[in-house]
Amino acid sequence: MNKFKKESEIYEFWEKEKLFSADPNSNKKKYSLLIPPPNLTGELHLGHAMQHSILDAVARFRRLQGFDVLLLPGVDHAGIQFESTFDKHLAKQGLSKQKLGREKWLELAWKFKDEIYKSLSGSWRMMGLSADWSREVFTLEEKCQRAVFEEFKTYYDAGLIYKGPYIVQWCPRDRTAIEDVEVEYEERKEKLYYLKYGPLTLATVRPETKFGDTAMAVNPKDKRYKDYVGKEFEIETLNGKKKMRVVADDVVDPDFGTGVIKVTPGHDFIDYEIGKRHNLPIINVINKEGRLTDAAGKYAGMKVTEAREAMIPELKEKGILVKEEDYVHNVAVCERCKSVVEPIISEEWFVKVEEIAKEAIQLINKDAIKFLPGNYKKILIEWLKGIHDWCISRSLWWGHRIPVWYRGKEIKVSLKSPGVGWKQDEQVLDTWFSSGLWPLSTLGWLNKVESGKLKVENLLDRYFPWDFEISAPEIKFLWIARMIMISNYFTKMEPFKTMFFHGMLRDLQGRKFSKSLGNGIEPGYLIGQWGVDATRMALYTYSIPGRDGRVSKQTLDERGKNFRNFATKIRNIARFVIELRTTDNRLPTTDNRHKDDIWIQDKLERLVARVTKNLESLELHLAVEDIYNFVWHDFADKYIEKSKTSREEAQATLEYVLKQVMIILHPFMPFLTEEIYQQFDVHRKSIMLEKWPL
Repeated sequence: MNKFKKESEIYEFWEKEKLFSADPNSNKKKYSLLIPPPNLTGELHLGHAMQHSILDAVARFRRLQGFDVLLLPGVDHAGIQFESTFDKHLAKQGLSKQKLGREKWLELAWKFKDEIYKSLSGSWRMMGLSADWSREVFTLEEKCQRAVFEEFKTYYDAGLIYKGPYIVQWCPRDRTAIEDVEVEYEERKEKLYYLKYGPLTLATVRPETKFGDTAMAVNPKDKRYKDYVGKEFEIETLNGKKKMRVVADDVVDPDFGTGVIKVTPGHDFIDYEIGKRHNLPIINVINKEGRLTDAAGKYAGMKVTEAREAMIPELKEKGILVKEEDYVHNVAVCERCKSVVEPIISEEWFVKVEEIAKEAIQLINKDAIKFLPGNYKKILIEWLKGIHDWCISRSLWWGHRIPVWYRGKEIKVSLKSPGVGWKQDEQVLDTWFSSGLWPLSTLGWLNKVESGKLKVENLLDRYFPWDFEISAPEIKFLWIARMIMISNYFTKMEPFKTMFFHGMLRDLQGRKFSKSLGNGIEPGYLIGQWGVDATRMALYTYSIPGRDGRVSKQTLDERGKNFRNFATKIRNIARFVIELRTTDNRLPTTDNRHKDDIWIQDKLERLVARVTKNLESLELHLAVEDIYNFVWHDFADKYIEKSKTSREEAQATLEYVLKQVMIILHPFMPFLTEEIYQQFDVHRKSIMLEKWPL
């Protein structure tokens, strides 16, 4: 008779018995796994489901091996994404930031955070994740605030943090700076406009930035224009005539257009660098709302695309526009809202990361971290070699507010107000600034505060460095590289020993799943159809390190159905075996064993060795394939069929093999294995307390 009737009852049993809890005082060897914190506003998607399934399999395997396991969960405040979601929520009530003010807005934001967390936290447990929920961390909680402040102050005191105007990627919709690696590129068919600039003609896709041009540039090796370099010419513009000189710079591509480019230092990263090298002035022609400034004359106030369309007739009329061509190129868009990103000059906070990156490269080259797949070692090193200063400020209200205070010309770095008359910086820190500290802040790093009120369990000495981390490749620079840099800077140690990059699940055309494409597959649908265990097993078949999988609802349904049938097969085997169960699970002595018993036990030993090896090397897809084949073909089709002629003699072997199979299958199908394990006469409180058979 089954002790449990559904998966939720089993999960409640595990939680009630505190079977997920780590024990910092244990004499056991530790094994720690850090869960990538899902976004506060993010629902569980197929990538999360696979990631959580992999994490859980590794955690359950290590527990069975006798380790004290910490699988630590957390939630990211997701600055830009949360603020956008919350502002839309407020707009439905006729409210806004402007109407509420910062203090009231934040008060309502925290209430909204609590509401959406309650509705989402259950979904993060949906895959049977055996996380230590008693130690769950939120990136804005007090211990994280203290850690982030210490990170900022340490950099500031070391002269690594500075504030100043610099060209950044700006999202006009989210109204904040974003990082280069938060930018995606979409291929678009637009027009290439050939414009007459005095005696020269040049090509551009952005005539609307013409108002911000301060030079023309050619390649110094381009013989066509050698007589023009250094000379100044009068240029016809839509705001009248203007003088502009020609500069020579190696960055100019002689094969693009006519080989001449217009230089707009305020709105193009390459042009900005050209401007610095040649001491060119900067004219801001696009503002932070994505509209043209007063520098554009009568076109001021127009959105970029509106201005471009409106300018064309006048450019033609004045003889400036010579011709147009169709042109296919990549356009930078914000990864979150898909709005076109504008490079603009903005007053922001930056971290000098060159030296920090060099030290991280040295750590990686020592092979302190095992990367799966191994080629990510080289990928991360190459990115770190070319890294530029990190823009860490965001024009938001949701996040860690920059701990800098002003009073007149005085500046102080402090977590709290230094006193009367001090005003705090308006911006908040980039979400990745706090997430990069995640391996340390989650374990109570720097947990002392002046007030003495904060009491945080210090787990750092016990569980750091983390043994296992997992991530999708798309945040390898945003998160993984930064965790390595930051952990190494503050501890001179790697943040984790094994870094597993799982592949991306894509549709059959190789596209990412998205709501706009309507190609998504909800984990809840698969679980509703086939159950958690079958869904997990289906996902493990795609868990090859670094290899993307192409899936559809049909292919996942086929695999889900196959593994549900596998679960049914195991239940049928269990009913057959346990109906004559004994109170003695010991195997018969070698002298008394039947040749079939010897054969299946040998097969089982070989299976356990392979599954152990595959779990150690994180080739979970091979482990589940081996268990599937053994259960279905060796155990069921062959041994059990033969045992029917000598059932009582085979009973001990049947029970032994079934129990061992349940133990090695438990990391992958935790609910089914617990359900069946409880039916043995001889068992522990939970299968989670069993010992791995090798």
